[in-house]
Amino acid sequence: MAGNKTCHKPDLFTVSLIFAIAALCITGIAFVSIGAFYLHDCILERHIPIYLLVQGIVFLLTGLSLIILFANDKFILFFFFLCMISTFSFCWLIAGSVWVFPHYTAYTGQCNNVLYLFTFWVLIVQYIGLSIAFLSSVIYGCFICIMLWACMGVNG
Repeated sequence: MAGNKTCHKPDLFTVSLIFAIAALCITGIAFVSIGAFYLHDCILERHIPIYLLVQGIVFLLTGLSLIILFANDKFILFFFFLCMISTFSFCWLIAGSVWVFPHYTAYTGQCNNVLYLFTFWVLIVQYIGLSIAFLSSVIYGCFICIMLWACMGVNG
């Protein structure tokens, strides 16, 4: 029966994964574009556009590794690669904070406004995202512990 086709509704995990990959790639492209365009426009701290370039490439690599991770049989290898990228991204976030935040009051005229303010607010949004992820993980962990404790109490 060649004409009898069925459509399957995608699950919530697949849809959210696609949105996460799209957000990572779009954000990565924006980071690389702004970092490359304003590469020599910050006398105050020359690492700010470099931070954007590297963070954009890391976001693009993260999106690509997520695609490969869920489309490949070598799950553990790409999971290890994703963990390494995430660790580097966290360390790079701290380095970017050291380069950006101390100059908030003195960047005018020494660093391009678009470059500096984009980087400043991107760092803040990343810290908010990390805080939400950490808080969600703690709440989820507490929920699992309570459920296990309740199951042990009921089952003996």
